[in-house]
Amino acid sequence: MTMYSRAREMLLALDRLIATSSLAMGNEEGVLLTFLFHGLVPDSKEAHPDVTDPQGITLEMFRRFLDHFQRHSYNFVSPDAIAQGLHPSGKHVLVTFDDGYFSNTKALPVLESFGVPAVLFVSTEHVLQGKAFWWDVVERKAWMRGTPRKQVQQLVEELKRFKTSEAEAQVRAQLGPHALRPVSDVDRPFSPSELKDFAAHPLISLGNHTTDHAILTNYSLPEVHAQIQRAQDDLYAMTGQLPSIIAYPNGNETPAIVEAARSAGIRLGLGVQPGRNHLPLQAGTQDAMTLKRFTLTGDCPIEGQCQASRSLFSLYRVGRSVTRKVRSGFSTLQPA
Repeated sequence: MTMYSRAREMLLALDRLIATSSLAMGNEEGVLLTFLFHGLVPDSKEAHPDVTDPQGITLEMFRRFLDHFQRHSYNFVSPDAIAQGLHPSGKHVLVTFDDGYFSNTKALPVLESFGVPAVLFVSTEHVLQGKAFWWDVVERKAWMRGTPRKQVQQLVEELKRFKTSEAEAQVRAQLGPHALRPVSDVDRPFSPSELKDFAAHPLISLGNHTTDHAILTNYSLPEVHAQIQRAQDDLYAMTGQLPSIIAYPNGNETPAIVEAARSAGIRLGLGVQPGRNHLPLQAGTQDAMTLKRFTLTGDCPIEGQCQASRSLFSLYRVGRSVTRKVRSGFSTLQPA
């Protein structure tokens, strides 16, 4: 276990103690909790030797996550249900998957068994081109070379300061012209036909994740509008669905970016800052367009992370929030 993992485990252990007291007070009502997943890690028999996933959520972990909230009487909801208005004293959960990994298909039988809806946020150019996500390529190559985790994180953060096309160009320059070619079903995106079939399932909704996973604070305002609107157009062309919800890549948003999303017909938006969303929520408002979202990881017990997310206060959430604010200082919206 790395030093980072040990520190995180200690924070979560403290959070479990805090959560025990907080939850005993019965203060869970009137909230919407949203959760972010990316790809799902296969078991050891299916794993590809060259593919890693930093989130590290297995199918069994995902099943335990759903079971935890169902056992604690949370109501799993869709974007449409949120837009129509959630009961202000209820306890609600929104399940989301970012980017458009084909491995999300493995979640469908589990979602069906629990009767739980989910949102898939799609970076449409990755689907149309069949290209891997550049950060997966960087982390895979670093893992194969034995590069320390901290160094890999620093490199990824540096590349996040660029537009997607610029980051991809640097990856190709360093790792070869075919570096963005997926190596297995674990790291590849959906194909257009696969996405259409997946989106047709009654438990699945689609969301906007920009055209090419653009960290929007690296782009001019006209480019922001284009990234969001083109993704809307692409998703409608591929699936016949027009999303009303967006996940801002890397969680980066500003009032101008939020307004650009609204102008594309979007009424709900999510970032990556962990926290509870308090009810009532009205679609299209600032609160509804900047919803907080938890990210679970596979290197700590899922049950403890679920319990901490339900708690009124969390040391880990505070730490994540501070870290995010420091990192956000590296990117600002460019002038038009």
